[in-house]
Amino acid sequence: MMNIEAEANNEPADSTVKEQQEELAIPETVEFKHKFFTAVEGSYFRAGEREDEYFMVTPIEDQNVELTLRGIKRELKLKDTSSDGYMLDIVAKALKHVQRIAVGDKVPTELSSGKASWEVTEVHRIVAQKRLTMQLVTWLSGDEEVFTDQNQLEMVADDPANKAKINSAFEEAAKELGIPIEEKEKVIDLVNDFAEELAFIESLRGQFLRLLIIEKGLITLESIYLNDNRVYEILSRVEGLSRIAFDEFRDEFKNIDLHTKRIINVLKYMPDTIKSVRKFRDDLHSRFWAWRELIEEWELTPPQRSVGMEALLQTTYEFLAQRFLPQDEWELFTKLHENTLKMGNEQVW
Repeated sequence: MMNIEAEANNEPADSTVKEQQEELAIPETVEFKHKFFTAVEGSYFRAGEREDEYFMVTPIEDQNVELTLRGIKRELKLKDTSSDGYMLDIVAKALKHVQRIAVGDKVPTELSSGKASWEVTEVHRIVAQKRLTMQLVTWLSGDEEVFTDQNQLEMVADDPANKAKINSAFEEAAKELGIPIEEKEKVIDLVNDFAEELAFIESLRGQFLRLLIIEKGLITLESIYLNDNRVYEILSRVEGLSRIAFDEFRDEFKNIDLHTKRIINVLKYMPDTIKSVRKFRDDLHSRFWAWRELIEEWELTPPQRSVGMEALLQTTYEFLAQRFLPQDEWELFTKLHENTLKMGNEQVW
């Protein structure tokens, strides 16, 4: 793949340009006026490895040519306030929510209505509803609790004593929210509305649990490669960097749970709470996209001594190092690793 860096020297849009763009309606589909964007069939846009790096990918003969969006703006002399310049900014924002997008594709709903452009299962909706209902029940007892462990949640929700308290919990919540008791269904509606938003967080929590297959695999590999200095060095580095990554995810979920801990405030200030939850949702969703292929490889590769596992460890290290290791340390290790491989391939006669 040929990567053409066409970096622009344009200054960031000033406050006036940003204000003008904010007043414009979000388009329903990706459309451009300039013929450049539709000149080659099969072209699309994708995000790069680095933050705020986006490319237009154009297939030419047997390879893909990639141009940065900033470079395109410069070469086509597109102003930020022009229709095509604005559309390129929309494309960049869209690529925070989808892996790729092309001319004619729908713009993700995250940019217009704020709703997710991806789906959750009914299971996640039920989990979210149970969680919020049990929050109300525990709030009624004066010791509100957020249940994030699904097994614990099921035990609490199935407890006959808690089931008997649900009606009272909704009635007391209605009083607290200034809603007549006879209209407590409004509280149920509020809980269901917020459960729809929280279901996406529960879905992402499930994705994080999938991700932990890497953590479990690394623990298993420790004893297997303990006496293999070459592989154990990479394994140790992967463990250190993955710990940083997994701790960041754990902290994100803790923050989300803190934002939804006080159930009465959640229901009382729903618009603000939903806005916060959607921000967490979008950030986590975009980050999990990057891990998808790596998770699938770990699921398909048994944690045992093999050439395939050693190659996967190297791939995992490169993935993590690009995101969590200072650039100078990453370059130094890459050189050392290349020298080690070269020495290992030399044959002594």
